[in-house]
Amino acid sequence: MATEPTAGGRLSGQYAGFLTRAVAFYVDRLIVVVVVAVATFVMGLAIQFFRLSELLGFQDMVQAVVGILAAVLAGTFDLFYCVGFWTLAGQTPGKRLMGLVVVKSDGGPVGPGAALLRWVGYWLSGILFLGYLWVLVDNRRQALHDKLAGTLVVYSRPEEMGLAASTSVRDHLRKLG
Repeated sequence: MATEPTAGGRLSGQYAGFLTRAVAFYVDRLIVVVVVAVATFVMGLAIQFFRLSELLGFQDMVQAVVGILAAVLAGTFDLFYCVGFWTLAGQTPGKRLMGLVVVKSDGGPVGPGAALLRWVGYWLSGILFLGYLWVLVDNRRQALHDKLAGTLVVYSRPEEMGLAASTSVRDHLRKLG
């Protein structure tokens, strides 16, 4: 598969496979978990330092509230992490590490609406893991969330894979039809 820089200057073209995408996904999950764990730890320290649970007299309730806040923080951070990186950079840090970029099916950049739909699709793909496994049988390596959002995950550094740079992503995708 041939590739060339897109309008944004990124090289892309060959569809990313299951294993590469899985590694990128788990790197991103690790980043989200570490950030949320640190934030939760800091919240716990603040509560203990200011003795809020003792002052309020609701120690069990304060722990439950911290748990709920941690869950809300995790979901919110994950939303902004994924949607923000896909919209602004076309790739999360995990995808960047693995040399991947998320593009629209026509090769253009992912907008906020498509990025949000893709994030919601992540959750749907996670049901019995079937949405992710779809990558294994799809000829464009699209998971359920990619199909919902009209996105593709392609390699951003084809030169490292021995691929020639002769046609644009959009031309390449048109040829694949």
